[in-house]
Amino acid sequence: MTKTSPSFDNSRPLDLICMGRVAVDLYAEQVHSPLEDAQSFRKYLGGCAGNTAVGAARLGLKSAMFSCVGTDDMGAFLRNTLEKEGVNTALLRNTPEHLTALVLLGVNPPDRFPLIFYRENCADMQILPEDVNPEILQTAKALLITGTGLSTPSMLKATRQAVKVAKKSGCALILDIDYRPVLWGLTEAGDGETRFVASAKVTRELQPFLSELDLIVGTEEEVLIAGGKETLASSLSTIQEKSSATVVLKRGADGCEVFSPNSPAPISARSFPIEVLNVLGAGDAFMSGFLRGWLREKSLETCALYGNASGALVVTRHGCSPAAPSFAEIDYFIRNFDRIPALAHHPKMQQLHLRTELGQPQKEELLILAYDHRTQFEESCRENNLSFDYISRFKEQVYEGFQKVRKSNKKTGAPAAERLAILIDPDYGQMILNNFADAAYTIGVPIEKASSFPVSWLMEDSLYQHLLERPATWFVKVLWRFHLQMNQENKDIQLSQLHKLNSVCAALKRKLMVELIIPEGYLETGTTLGEAMAEVYEAGIYPFWWKITALDSKEEWQTMTKTLDQYDPEVGVIILGKNAPIEQFQTWFRVARSTPHTCGFAVGRSIFWEPWEQYVGGKLTIKGIADAVAERYNSVLEIWSKTQD
Repeated sequence: MTKTSPSFDNSRPLDLICMGRVAVDLYAEQVHSPLEDAQSFRKYLGGCAGNTAVGAARLGLKSAMFSCVGTDDMGAFLRNTLEKEGVNTALLRNTPEHLTALVLLGVNPPDRFPLIFYRENCADMQILPEDVNPEILQTAKALLITGTGLSTPSMLKATRQAVKVAKKSGCALILDIDYRPVLWGLTEAGDGETRFVASAKVTRELQPFLSELDLIVGTEEEVLIAGGKETLASSLSTIQEKSSATVVLKRGADGCEVFSPNSPAPISARSFPIEVLNVLGAGDAFMSGFLRGWLREKSLETCALYGNASGALVVTRHGCSPAAPSFAEIDYFIRNFDRIPALAHHPKMQQLHLRTELGQPQKEELLILAYDHRTQFEESCRENNLSFDYISRFKEQVYEGFQKVRKSNKKTGAPAAERLAILIDPDYGQMILNNFADAAYTIGVPIEKASSFPVSWLMEDSLYQHLLERPATWFVKVLWRFHLQMNQENKDIQLSQLHKLNSVCAALKRKLMVELIIPEGYLETGTTLGEAMAEVYEAGIYPFWWKITALDSKEEWQTMTKTLDQYDPEVGVIILGKNAPIEQFQTWFRVARSTPHTCGFAVGRSIFWEPWEQYVGGKLTIKGIADAVAERYNSVLEIWSKTQD
C-alpha cells in the first residue's frame, strides 16, 4: 500500500482550513422536472469550500471555513449552519456591503442537473489579503484552495497571499480545481451546468500554483483545464512536470485514480455502483472522504476508498452539504455494501444519516416543562362549568412561569439555561407558538389528536404539508399507545401510523419524540416497554427520543436498556412524570440516570396541576400562576441536577 504524504504535525488543533465558496443552495423539490417548472425549493448550505468544510467535520476532522458572508439573513443561516456542524468560523468574515451568494439547482437524474449561480459581486468573493491570519494558519495541518478563488483579480491576490503564508506556516496545500466555466465568464450567465470550456486564460491562472501544492483533486475536465492540453494523458503529464503533488482524478461512478510521485502506477480502490439521484455535491463529498484518510496519514488506497464511499452515498441524496455522511455512515456502507441490497436506502443507513444531520440525542439534554395536555384540562373545565378559554389563559401564564425560570438561569449563568424546553399544543397554546420566532429555547409540539386511539393526526389534510409548514426547529411529539398483546388490527394500525409519521419526519429532518404509553388494562411487566420498543425497531422505525414513564427499579430500567443497546445505542430517553409528587422524582431520576440513554425529563402536571386546581377553585389569581409554576419547575430542575451521576 502506498503511504500518503506529507507527514503532519498532530499537535496542531485544526486539520483543515477551507478557503473559497460558501453559498446558499436552493434545490428544487420536484425531481425529474425542468428547473423552470420547479414549484418549491429546499434551502441548504452549499459552495465547494463550504461543502468540504462540513463534510470534513462530519467525518471527524477539525475543519475551518475561510470566506465571507453577507450580514443578510442568508449569511446568518450559513454561519449558524457551519457552527452547528462543528466548523470553526474564526476566519469567516461578515461583509455588510455584499449579499450572500445563491444558487438555484434542479434535479433531473441521471444526467441533467441544471443550476443557476446568483453571484454578482457576492460575499464569498470578497476575501482580502489582510484576512489571511498567520496565527490561525500556524494551528492548521492543511489549507484547501479552489479554482474559483482565482477567477477574479482580487480573489487571485488573496489566494496568493494565503498560499504564501500557508507555506511559511508549515501547512500542506490542497487544490480543488473546482472549474465552473460560468464563474469565469466563459458561458452565458444562466448556464451553470456546462462543466468544460477550453480556456488558455484559466490554465494560465491555475498553473503557477501547481508547484506549491501537495494534493490536487479534479475531474477529467478539471485536469484538462489545469494541464492545458487536448488529452487527459498529456494534461496529467504537464501537471506532474510542474508539481510534485499527489494528483487525484475523480471518475464519477468508476471511483478515482490516484497518481503519486511515490508510485509508478495509478492507485485506486473499489467503487460503489449505485442508483443516482443527484450528482451535485458528490465531488465535494469525495474530497471530504479522501481528506479524512489523507490528513490521518492513511494509505492512498484507503483515502480513495473513503472518497469513493462518501461520493456514492451523496449521489443518492437531495442536496450537497446535508447529504454528506459521517464516518459511521461510510464505515457501515463499506462493510455492508455487498451484503445488503439497496443499502443506501436501508432503514439503518437512513437512521445513521438522520443522526448525522440532526445530532446525537444523548448529547442534547432537554429539561421540558410539558403542558401540551388537552383532555385533562377540558374535563376539569366541564366539571367546574368553565369556558375552555380558561385553558388558553392558564397556559399563557405557565409560559410566563417558564420564562421566569429561563431568564433567572440565564442571568446566573446556570448551565441548565441552554437546555430548558417547552412542550405545548396548538389547540390552547397557539398564541405562545405564534411568538416563538426569537425563542432561545427548544419547542416541541404534539402531532396527535388528544386521546386518540388508534392514533390520528391533528390536521385533516396532509401530514407532510402540516409539518412542512411548522418551523424546522420544533420537535414533533406523538403520544402512542402500544402493547404486544393488543389485537393484531390495532397493532397494525398503530405501527402503520407511526411508520408514516417517522417517514415524514425523516424526509423533513424533524426530530421525533415517541411517548410510549402502555394502554390501560394491559399487564405491565419488567419487560413490557423493551418488548414494545423492539417491535417498533423491527418495523424500521427509529425515534430520536423515547418519552417513557419513570421506572422504579434499576432492574426494570436495565431490561429496557438492553433493547435500546441492541437496536439503537445512541437513542435518547426522556422521563415523564405521571402527575406524581415532585419528591418522587429523586428516586426516578436516580434510576433513569444510571445509563447514558436518559437525556432529560418532560414533567407537566406535577408542576402545573395544583396551580390549575387552585386557579379554577378561586384560590389562586391569574397573576399568581407564573410564580407558582416557576417555583415548582425550579424544584424539579434542582432534583435533576442533584441526581446526576
